[in-house]
Amino acid sequence: MGAKVHANTQKDKKDDKWLEETWNTYSPQIYNLCRTRCGNKEDAKDIYQNVALRFCQSAQKIVYDESVFPWLMQVFRNCFYDHVRFRQKQSPFSMVADVVGDYMALPAERSIFYRPGNQRNDELKRALDSLSRRDKELIDLTFQKGLTSEELSVLYGVSVNTIVKRRHSAIKRTRNVLLG
Repeated sequence: MGAKVHANTQKDKKDDKWLEETWNTYSPQIYNLCRTRCGNKEDAKDIYQNVALRFCQSAQKIVYDESVFPWLMQVFRNCFYDHVRFRQKQSPFSMVADVVGDYMALPAERSIFYRPGNQRNDELKRALDSLSRRDKELIDLTFQKGLTSEELSVLYGVSVNTIVKRRHSAIKRTRNVLLG
């Protein structure tokens, strides 16, 4: 899947021109994808720059005449998830109260941070944690980021029917964990 990458010892001007044309062809699509998937313009620019950097780093290894777009989509996906993981490591101060409530000496019901809905969130988190990384990704991209089955099929390089089946299976496994 994607462009094959291997070491080439000789590159001529035609290949360099092909790489430039390839980037010019796909970069607007990549940038638009970054803009639609990110919460703000600055995050979109960061992810776009990371994709461009990885393209430049691998440019000499990309095989001429191979389809580069699936490879670029995979690079975008990796950069996007790296960015999401990085952002999750940074806890805003507004979330500190939720974390502190878990370590209080008093029962949770007596804590000023107690909210009745938190138990349901904990159960859902436990159910989602039981899924594989691939299934969590699919659920996240569908329900948090709002990608359609068609967009996911392009992103993963599989048919729409496969995406629907995977999502249905992941939801069914989550439901089984929640119901016990």
